[in-house]
Amino acid sequence: MGEAKTETENIIKLINGTAKAQKILAAENWDVTFQFQLEGEPEPFFIEIKNGKANLRTGTHPNPTLLIVGDGASIARASRGQGDFTHSISREEVEVKKGKIMEIIRYGRAIAAALR
Repeated sequence: MGEAKTETENIIKLINGTAKAQKILAAENWDVTFQFQLEGEPEPFFIEIKNGKANLRTGTHPNPTLLIVGDGASIARASRGQGDFTHSISREEVEVKKGKIMEIIRYGRAIAAALR
């Protein structure tokens, strides 16, 4: 398991155990899948968000809401709260190849809520 997946797994546990973060995930029946294809990761992985919970899965989702490609270290930093996804995107460390950037920004808000 690479650094990005490890840090994503850690923050998902924290998000799922934090009421404020869960509210962000549950609002408006948010149902999304983030597919990550990252440099430095031995395999792709994805996050499914549904019913106010996030789940991490290994592999490739057949129809993700978002497809995020780029530097795994940047995703690891964002998952630790050291910067955020907007910084990663604006620095061109990662790119949203499919979907709306606002979706990953919302996930970043859940990370921030969990880390407070």
